[in-house]
Amino acid sequence: MDNIVEGKTGRRGKRLKAMIPDIRLRYATLEGAYTIADIGSVAIHAWSGTERGDLLHCYEISAESLAELKRLITERQPEGIRDFCPYCGIGAPRQFDHYLPKEKFPEFSVHAHNLMPCCGTCNGKKSDLWIDASGARIFLNFYIDSLPTAPMLKPSIQWAVKNGKRVPAVTFDLVRPARFPVAKFGLIESHFEKLALLSRYKNQAHTEFLILRDAAIAREARTSIALKRFLSRFLQRREATLGPHNWRISLYRAIVVDDPFLRECLKP
Repeated sequence: MDNIVEGKTGRRGKRLKAMIPDIRLRYATLEGAYTIADIGSVAIHAWSGTERGDLLHCYEISAESLAELKRLITERQPEGIRDFCPYCGIGAPRQFDHYLPKEKFPEFSVHAHNLMPCCGTCNGKKSDLWIDASGARIFLNFYIDSLPTAPMLKPSIQWAVKNGKRVPAVTFDLVRPARFPVAKFGLIESHFEKLALLSRYKNQAHTEFLILRDAAIAREARTSIALKRFLSRFLQRREATLGPHNWRISLYRAIVVDDPFLRECLKP
């Protein structure tokens, strides 16, 4: 923020420099509340219309310091998953979401804690939402929220014949693992519902099926045992990269034990 403000000129630059002490106090408020219990209770500050416009200008107008901040945030993401949106795990994170919406919290528009790499679809669906009418959060914050250690996505595969070829139709269900707290899982359910993740996974599943099928056929295995061994190793490598909760991993787990899929991929 200091570097970005330093680059502002004219009346806006003077106003922003005068606001720095108040901005620092707000930064301390956010950083002190950056916990699972408190992040949803950060109060909205009563900025004037001019102050709000100046603060939003820090993010909305491209600056070298802002580009550097985004680069540093991206590079701090684990290498294996930085190419996927953390909100959905589908699209490329070519945008940044403000977890606390910048329209309501303009002072946090260039705070690293508040910038989440994400895809355009998730950014659009999340919009300026973050809490419900009761003040409860409705989206996961992947910097601080924890997920179950056990899988929570359950794919189901049904085969059909289209144009003379057998093709799978995959649906997904979200299932709370045993002993995972109901209240915590409610946040996960809300996140999935608001971002329409189950239907988006269903729509994307066929592409992932084709990728896995091509890899399996290229192996030219002659027995199901050999093919399962290869696919298990492939799954382990992908899980080590993407993590156990990635929707692709859940889909792969279901496919690699599916007998119709295995028979289709064996070398004649």
